[in-house]
Amino acid sequence: MSPKKRPRLSAVQPLADFRLALTFIEGQQFIVDLSQDLKRYPGLKPLLDPEVFGAALIGVDGWSVDWPDPDIQIGADTLYLDALAQCANPHPASAAHIGH
Repeated sequence: MSPKKRPRLSAVQPLADFRLALTFIEGQQFIVDLSQDLKRYPGLKPLLDPEVFGAALIGVDGWSVDWPDPDIQIGADTLYLDALAQCANPHPASAAHIGH
């Protein structure tokens, strides 16, 4: 991704264990694990309900992942940075980079 371009999403797929499969408009694909963040941040705790988490959608123009009820959004730039950080982390629960 160009250092001047902010990441935008073209696809999101909720997965088991509070993970998201993300595809960005420039073709990068990642699986990001949100399980620890959902437990750590009170505003995200409603997403610990698997049914609620499974309702993830791409926000307007791909700038975020949205959950309509309970009205939670996580920015594409935040998810991109989290995915890169998890790829750099050798922990088994870290994100998987699944393509270019």
